[in-house]
Amino acid sequence: MEVRGWLTAVLGREGRVKEGVPGSDLASASADGKERGQEQPLSRVQQLLSELPVCPAPGAFATPPPVCPSVWERDQALLARYHAYVDDAEKIGWRALSDPTRDEGRELAAQWRSRAIDLSSGKATEQCDGIYWYFQSAAIASLFADGPESEAFVRYRRDAESYRGWLRVDGQVRLFDEYVTVIASGP
Repeated sequence: MEVRGWLTAVLGREGRVKEGVPGSDLASASADGKERGQEQPLSRVQQLLSELPVCPAPGAFATPPPVCPSVWERDQALLARYHAYVDDAEKIGWRALSDPTRDEGRELAAQWRSRAIDLSSGKATEQCDGIYWYFQSAAIASLFADGPESEAFVRYRRDAESYRGWLRVDGQVRLFDEYVTVIASGP
């Protein structure tokens, strides 16, 4: 009974807007339907919904690889190591990397993939399309460490490719494919 009393007090018996309430002029004009040229007045629910801000849907990913945006704060150190590794590897070229540098790339790839699997296994983050960045970074680290024809890279690439067809990520997968083609055909 208390909820009913509260609803009656808030909405009024006939859904009228109270005088002196901020935004009541807009709601009153909307309620009688004159402002929008409607024949039927808006219900109280429609009035309240019309006053809510509209948040645009997030856009598609379109960041040229090898860049990986920061997705979670706790991974800042891993992200910094990744960017340093890829910058050096791009300058040297994947064929000319030393064995210690390749080992570092393999370690980075394993850490990125492990972190992606951890996030995709969590109930709160399992459908987060930001996990793609982790799989892409693992694949790029493996691309330089193992080469584009290696089994290891093919495994990491398959993880990134699994996001093909996702609304926000599909274009990013295509950019990743183009990047791999350029690196693989490079000197």
